[in-house]
Amino acid sequence: MEMKKFLIGFILVSTLASCSNTSDLETGEMRTLQLLKKAFNESNKPKQFIDARNLINRKQIDAANIPVLFVELRSGQNGTLTPYPGQGVGQTWLGADGATITTEKGILKASRGMGDDLMGSSSSMPTWPKVDYKTDTYKREFGHITGNNKILKRIFKCEILKANNGEIIEIWDIGFKVTRYEEECFSSSLKIKNTYFVDAQNIIRRSTQYHSETLGYVTIERLDR
Repeated sequence: MEMKKFLIGFILVSTLASCSNTSDLETGEMRTLQLLKKAFNESNKPKQFIDARNLINRKQIDAANIPVLFVELRSGQNGTLTPYPGQGVGQTWLGADGATITTEKGILKASRGMGDDLMGSSSSMPTWPKVDYKTDTYKREFGHITGNNKILKRIFKCEILKANNGEIIEIWDIGFKVTRYEEECFSSSLKIKNTYFVDAQNIIRRSTQYHSETLGYVTIERLDR
């Protein structure tokens, strides 16, 4: 139970709070106008997010002794996720709000509850040991849900190369020695570029991966060691 509470404490919970005061002497019409004005102003304000970096530290991560992901959206919203129990295709990671992402060896495959959900993806990208400074073109496919609940599929032609070997990156106060890989993909109307930092155990320690037109790119870090 204590571990469960601890893990829940890991997860980002974003909030947007507001308050209002009205005088008892105000007419109903005035109160209505003020509420409408307030609602309009609030809708134009940027949302405030809790930064997970301020909630957890390296000592807590190590004490948990389980895999932990940090995920950050382009908006600045971020949080930590832990493995979803049970077997499935790839590894599913769960947040306290019910949002999930699924990865396969660190590559983003699907998401739920994040908006413009990635319903699934596939790729014939070679394994890390087979990636050199130049690779043959391969295919990547994305499937996103549309407004009418249909799946929109987009097919890319991709290339990946080993951009640098032996870099040191810092993740939550720990330095990891990694190799940087850069992947470029093209469709008829879109070009994307993903970056992966992979350690000696072929774990993607940090990556910037394309999610969707709505969310753009997401940054993913593997925090446990």
